Amino acid sequence: MMHDERLLTRVAYQYYIQNQTQSQIAKNLNIGRSTISRLLTQARQRHIVSISINTNDADLLDLEAQLKRRYHLRNVDLINSDHADLDLALAQEAAQYLKQIIKPNNLVGISWGSSLALMVGQLDHPKAANATFVPLVGGPSAANAKYHVNTIVYDLARKFMGNSVFINATAVQESSYLRDGIMNAKYFQELARDWAHLDIALVGVGGPLTRRTTSRWRDLLTPDDRDMLKDQHAIGDCCCTFYDVNGKLLAPNLQKRTIAIPLETLKQTPIRIAVARSTEKVPSIKALLQIGVVNTLITDADTASQLLN
Repeated sequence: MMHDERLLTRVAYQYYIQNQTQSQIAKNLNIGRSTISRLLTQARQRHIVSISINTNDADLLDLEAQLKRRYHLRNVDLINSDHADLDLALAQEAAQYLKQIIKPNNLVGISWGSSLALMVGQLDHPKAANATFVPLVGGPSAANAKYHVNTIVYDLARKFMGNSVFINATAVQESSYLRDGIMNAKYFQELARDWAHLDIALVGVGGPLTRRTTSRWRDLLTPDDRDMLKDQHAIGDCCCTFYDVNGKLLAPNLQKRTIAIPLETLKQTPIRIAVARSTEKVPSIKALLQIGVVNTLITDADTASQLLN
């Protein structure tokens, strides 16, 4: 039922201008509380009331909404692209988002990513969550030991006053035989069970093999691995698993030597967050969104705009 415009205006004025509660207005006008709510909705629908957000964040919120619709995402969190240090700003945003969503006793998985490593240092005064943090991928080569995923896991657990589980193997093994032996070990079976019951997963997104990269694990790839991935047109990786522009998983022989959570297992996690940005990574991020590996994206406005184009 459509109500008289004067009544709609009166209700809207008391609510938006006089800052009265819906209960107060209901009492003033001797109208039911649920009716007041419907009157306010009609006032907006008939443009008696218009609502605008007068900050620069309004454009970001619009971009976020477009990305959520386009890729059917649970959430999108964007930063402006005018920061002097975009990587630091992205890490700060990821830290704030994790603090916002983490719940007591959550099981949280972490993969590689420079933004994820940087994120740990931006976690100022997080609430004690007694969460358990686990690695989603194997470690780096000995040359990059200081960037080990175990370090990220340990530091996160310390920040949140929680627990950590470690992985004692490099991401890529010399043979599938060695990889299978590790994954069949008792300690690893416990980690694999954790992978199947994650509440939150945070992952980075690796760009094309041809880009100049600070990846701390790709030096484990052999020349044959690289040639095969180039022949198959790999555009990026997530959790040490490579894929092409259509999201097709590549290099099955390499996967058989890789120690990492399978992407199909990752997709069972309720909250799956990718933290990544840059023009070069747009195709990699896009493919990952299209096949539903992640359902939450933290990135910058320029990357978001390119994902929409």
